[in-house]
Amino acid sequence: MIDAHDFLPATPAEVVQPLDHAIHLWRMPWRREQGRALPLRVLAGYLHVDPSTLRLETGPHGKPFLPAACPLRFNWSHSGEFALLALAGDVEPGVDIELPREGVRALDLARRFFTPEESDALEQLPGHERESSFLQLWTAKEAVLKALGHGLAFGLERIGFALRQGTWHPVRFAAEAGAAADWQVLPLRIAGNYAGALAWRGPTRPVRAWAWAPGEE
Repeated sequence: MIDAHDFLPATPAEVVQPLDHAIHLWRMPWRREQGRALPLRVLAGYLHVDPSTLRLETGPHGKPFLPAACPLRFNWSHSGEFALLALAGDVEPGVDIELPREGVRALDLARRFFTPEESDALEQLPGHERESSFLQLWTAKEAVLKALGHGLAFGLERIGFALRQGTWHPVRFAAEAGAAADWQVLPLRIAGNYAGALAWRGPTRPVRAWAWAPGEE
């Protein structure tokens, strides 16, 4: 678990460093009118280029990526007041964050989009735990799909998890996603009651987290 207190205040200039085998996370403020400006500034810092020169390409399912010649892989997500950017050098990261919303019928959505086993596990939880556990599972599934370069059309039910001691763990994935045992899915709590997850396929590796320093927008 990466918790809110793990995000250390910093500026890209202070932190930009070789990724080696680590994954870097950047939490930053999000405003729709800014669009991708802040994530692009961080990407540009790692690549030592001017942000205005960055040209992103888009995969067949809408995932943005840098041209093949760039030695940097990334993914981002935004919800509410925050955006989160994940960067890696040799794996495809997937990241998702969600701010809870009023009126979400978690169990109904689980029955519609999740596996029967996942829905049954959620149903057995006390009501006050069910909503947060549902969101944790949703972000875990989305993070895996985003690491794969797929959208929700792939099928959330094809990425199966089991609830163990309050945390969702990969147990059964569709063949196109590879073996569930090959995946790392790390829960995130970036701030307050936000839910999130970081996913990648491969062995465990260090994850370092920073928060965009105040005044650097």
